[in-house]
Order: sequence, then structure tokens, then C-alpha cells
Amino acid sequence: MIPHIESEIVNKKRWFMRRDVPDIIAIAQSAPGSIAINSSIYMGYKVRGIGGALAAMLGMLLPAALIIVLLTYLFLTYQELPIVEDAFKGIRPAIIGLILFAGFKIGRGAIRDLFTLLLFTVAVVLLFGLTISPVFLIIGGALAGGLLHAYRKKRS
Repeated sequence: MIPHIESEIVNKKRWFMRRDVPDIIAIAQSAPGSIAINSSIYMGYKVRGIGGALAAMLGMLLPAALIIVLLTYLFLTYQELPIVEDAFKGIRPAIIGLILFAGFKIGRGAIRDLFTLLLFTVAVVLLFGLTISPVFLIIGGALAGGLLHAYRKKRS
């Protein structure tokens, strides 16, 4: 969803700049729930206020909910068929590829300087090396960014 959202809001609608996308995703990730829905609500609010936020939320929730209900019904009804089992085996690697692609696209815009590269490296090491919860990494990243901002402000 993230590359599609980026394409729509940056390239087609021109509501936001490419450099805004990592910030939108960061805000969306800090709230509970789906990144796609949270980012849509935020963008809807920024573009059209409360009405835009509500329209964006309904536009993301209703189609997804209907598709999930339909797929659940079909899966529960036909899960024993070999073709369905094989289809789900093929979907797993495709989903991993989509997640990696989205991470790469966001990462390209999020790593802007040596500081953000260092934060990224530390976060990856802590996440995979020490299996620290992503919640603590988000909080730590926010604190590090706040400290950098305070340091730059004091220095200038």
C-alpha cells in the first residue's frame, strides 16, 4: 500500500512532496492500527480537514473489510483444495517482497544524512541482534531526533 499511496499523493495528486512521505509513515506507525489507514486519515485531514479524514478512513476501511470477509469465506470453504494451499504458499514470498520493496522506497527518502544513517544502523542492529521491541526503537528514534534538534538549536 505504501508505494501506491506515495504514487497517488506525490506523483498524481501532488498534495505532498516526496520528502513528506517518510514523516507521514512515521506518524502513521506511531498510532495503533494499520499504517495505510492511519496515513490516509492523516493525509485526508491535512488536505480537507475532518471531512477529509473521515472520507479517507471510510475509503480505506470499507473496500478492505469487504474483501477480507469475501476471502475469509472462500478460504474457509475451499481451504482443503490443493490449488488453494499452493496459492497461499506462493503468496507468502510475494508479501515479503512487497514489504521489502516498501521499506526500500521509504528508506531511500528517510536516510538523509549521517545522523539518520547512524540511527538506521543502530535500529537494525537492536531490532535483529537483540530483538528489542519496535515500540522502544520508535521512542528511542524520537528522543534522538529531539536531542539532535535541541543541540542544533542551542548551537545556532
